[in-house]
Amino acid sequence: MNGLTNTKPNTQIDPGQIDPRMIARIPGQHERDVALSFQFRADSSRVFYALSIPEYIEAWLEAPDTDDLRFVFNQIAEETFRINLYRGDTLQASVDGSCWVVGENQVRYIWKTASPIAATETVVDMKLLPGAGGCVLALKHSGFQDPVESARCRRMWQQSLERLCRLMEKN
Repeated sequence: MNGLTNTKPNTQIDPGQIDPRMIARIPGQHERDVALSFQFRADSSRVFYALSIPEYIEAWLEAPDTDDLRFVFNQIAEETFRINLYRGDTLQASVDGSCWVVGENQVRYIWKTASPIAATETVVDMKLLPGAGGCVLALKHSGFQDPVESARCRRMWQQSLERLCRLMEKN
C-alpha cells in the first residue's frame, strides 16, 4: 500500500473486498502526520463502538513508552475526555479530547494537548472499511508542529491499536 508509513506488518487485505487505493491516498498528508492501517478480525460495528465511545477508549489506549509514562483517563462528558500523561508522579502533559462520529464508520478526535512548553491542537481521523473476515482501520493523526510529538503519537497509536486488535480477537 503506497503512501502509508508504519503499516502493521503482515496485514493482508483481500483485494476483492477493499480497494487499497482507498487507504493509500490520504489527501493533504504532511510528513509529520501519523498514518496507519490495521486489520481487525472483528465486525466493524464492534470496532467502531470501541473507537467512538470515550469510556471504551480507556480500555485500549496506551501511553507510548509505558515503562516511563502512564495515562490517567477521565471522562468529562458524553463525547469528551481528558488524558493526563505522567512520568512518575509528575504531570507531563494533558490532552483534552473530543470524540465525534463524522460519517458512516468514521470517527474524529480533536486533541488539545497542553504541556509546560507548548499547547497544540491535532486531529485524529479514523475510517473503518469492510474486509475479509473483519475490517480495516485507516487512521490519520495530523496537525503536528513538533516532530518529537508526532513520533510519540505514532508509537502510541501503534501500541494502542495493537492492543485493540488483541481485545477484539479475545471476544
